[in-house]
Amino acid sequence: MGRHVSRKRACLLCFACLWLCGPAFGDVPSHVVLPLKRRDGGLIARGLLRNATLPLHGAVKDYGYFYATLQLGTPSRTFAVIVDTGSTITYVPCSSCGHNCGSHHKDAAFDPAASTTSQTVACSSEQCLCGRPACGCSENQECLYSRTYAEQSSSSGLLISDQLNLSDGGVDIVFGCETKETGEIYNQEADGILGLGNSEVSLVNQLAGRGVIDDVFALCFGSVEGDGALMLGEVPHNVELQYTELLMSPQHPHYYLVRLDAVAVGGEDLTVPAGKYEEGYGTVLDSGTTFTYLPSDAFAAFRDKVSAFATAKGLHSVKGPDPKFHDICFGGAPHVDHPDQLSSVFPSLELKFAQGVSLPVGPLNYLFMHTGEPGAYCLGVFDNGHSGTLLGGITFRNILVQYDRQTRRVGFGNAHCQQMGLSYHCSDRSNLQAPECESYVSEASQQSGSTSQLTWVASLSKYANSPWPDWVRGAAAATVVAVVAALGLLAFTTRDRWMPRRYQPFREGTEDEEGRRQLVDIHTRSSNGGPNLGDHLPAHRGSGLSISTPVSLQDESPPARMGSGISEAGSRSSMQHRPTRSGSLVTTPTSEKGFPDKSLLGP
Repeated sequence: MGRHVSRKRACLLCFACLWLCGPAFGDVPSHVVLPLKRRDGGLIARGLLRNATLPLHGAVKDYGYFYATLQLGTPSRTFAVIVDTGSTITYVPCSSCGHNCGSHHKDAAFDPAASTTSQTVACSSEQCLCGRPACGCSENQECLYSRTYAEQSSSSGLLISDQLNLSDGGVDIVFGCETKETGEIYNQEADGILGLGNSEVSLVNQLAGRGVIDDVFALCFGSVEGDGALMLGEVPHNVELQYTELLMSPQHPHYYLVRLDAVAVGGEDLTVPAGKYEEGYGTVLDSGTTFTYLPSDAFAAFRDKVSAFATAKGLHSVKGPDPKFHDICFGGAPHVDHPDQLSSVFPSLELKFAQGVSLPVGPLNYLFMHTGEPGAYCLGVFDNGHSGTLLGGITFRNILVQYDRQTRRVGFGNAHCQQMGLSYHCSDRSNLQAPECESYVSEASQQSGSTSQLTWVASLSKYANSPWPDWVRGAAAATVVAVVAALGLLAFTTRDRWMPRRYQPFREGTEDEEGRRQLVDIHTRSSNGGPNLGDHLPAHRGSGLSISTPVSLQDESPPARMGSGISEAGSRSSMQHRPTRSGSLVTTPTSEKGFPDKSLLGP
């Protein structure tokens, strides 16, 4: 150390070393946050939706959905995948797919040969998790998967084991490497699907099974502006949640079910037979479906209530943007600075769940903007026959939905999802120069007076993204601890050399009278506003900051009937039927009334 090293400097050095190495040997963070982005483009936002196609010009928007960005393989490659609680497997296109996969994908296909950590999954392996009905074996005994959806799209390929790179390093997961796509999946712009359904092969199950996260995740979809956050593990935000029971059905074990007791429009419950919301498959929460679908009786009551309210406020019925579909639309709404202000002409909505949970939402949680007439809005709620109730992405705009699989409950809470996602996205120092982050930092600076907190979080996020494996970081941490301990011991044993006399411990019977007077004088001055010994000690910075990866922000697009994003522009395509649920809930072509008849075929 040296003879002139002060105790203050020694303490600061020890504290700094411990603070720097702490995360290296601590537990794995209980949560990981991924950004969600709203995609404007691509042909499908999967779910129980109808087509929505915009005119082909410079600002084309087709379907909207929310996607997260995953880093797969070594070296890592980026893939944009649609978040879908109705799908049970994650998959991206394989490099061997060629023309069997669409050429529209955002990123290059996954090449197993280019990843040093990639392995195919053998049929005999415990990692061949996708279940007998959906799995097969190749001639080389490789585990295969296949998914077929109601709109006649499909995805098939082989299962791969490779690294998913998160904030605290990499973890091996199993995912699908597509060798064939058909239908809407072939045409979508996103690279693949992020399966969040309840199955052994879903991403959440795999991460929780390996102890990487708690068995909890949450989704937060932005409103008209889109974007949001996918939180894997405990929700790190101070969001007040109401909890209702998460139901698991033996007939539909992959779906997230809740008990919906009533729906109120304008403060009055819809008049429907008891148990109406539980018929069919019950009430399903599905992020992969854009809109909400109610049983016929409930839908008719909902439509009539909203129509009566809007008419009383001076609105009138207008035709929908596409004559092929029977949209229920209202024109004549006054100009508003933001669609959130539509509550003056449209009623509020309240969802009443079991355990007394009440979730009030505004008009934007059941309306989408008419694409051909200013001041007109259309219902984003549709007839689902007798198949059950499906609550899609539109219902949960700016609502954080937590799926707590550990305690079998679902939490709902109001949140500004776009800002939540943006805060994580911009907490990565590498993103600070991005235009959206520059404006975010500017706003944060105006509110807080400085960017120190954002920079602090960014530095932690950058450290958490360290490429070094755990054993290297652990060895480095142990070395630092040993050095700190040695320095501390050296400082203690040589304190008589470098410690000022008035700070040295008082030794009974050996201190002279002058020394006693010095000590008394020190304490007297401290109590009277003079220098205090505590002023010489380093301030404690705390350890309560959690490290999270940024969250990718994705938006919606035109009134898409598939996918979790809610599109607000564009007309329907020329298809003569509504494409239906992609992952779990599926439908047949439209009925004679123009609404889809649904049947449950499986994940």
